[in-house]
Amino acid sequence: MKKTKNNNRRDFLMNVCPTVAMAFLGITVLDSCSSGDDDSDYGNGSNNNNNNNNGNGNSTGTGYTVSGSTVTIDLNHAMFSTLHSNNWINFTAQNMLILKISSTSYRAFTNACPHQGTRNRWSYTNNQFRCSQHGNSYATDCETAGNGGKLECYTTSLSDSTLTVTR
Repeated sequence: MKKTKNNNRRDFLMNVCPTVAMAFLGITVLDSCSSGDDDSDYGNGSNNNNNNNNGNGNSTGTGYTVSGSTVTIDLNHAMFSTLHSNNWINFTAQNMLILKISSTSYRAFTNACPHQGTRNRWSYTNNQFRCSQHGNSYATDCETAGNGGKLECYTTSLSDSTLTVTR
């Protein structure tokens, strides 16, 4: 059989294989490069992201508003409902972890891991946030340092069902 441009196996493989490989792997490769900053985790690993941020720092219909370094949160809003049952959320829209200490007390922290800045790999157990990027744990008392430092703690105040966090 005579080799021509139309049936040259090498040309075919050189032209088609990269396209096919990208079709199979492209989405996975692109997804793995994502920063993950928009993957809100509301304490149960579900990553339900209902932020609806209108782009100017104030969100409509999401249960929170931002004014400068102050975030005001309506704890009765559906977006924060898992905070009542799971006692914590990773509020990635505002880059913070919120922890319910009691019915009248909350703490808030940066969600940037002190070790390498990872924001979306958190779990909470035994009064510690654990970053699963490298397994480091951080106390939630706003004082004790863990592996690689301590989480930056923000000031919180609660009035009825409104939580105010000042960074």
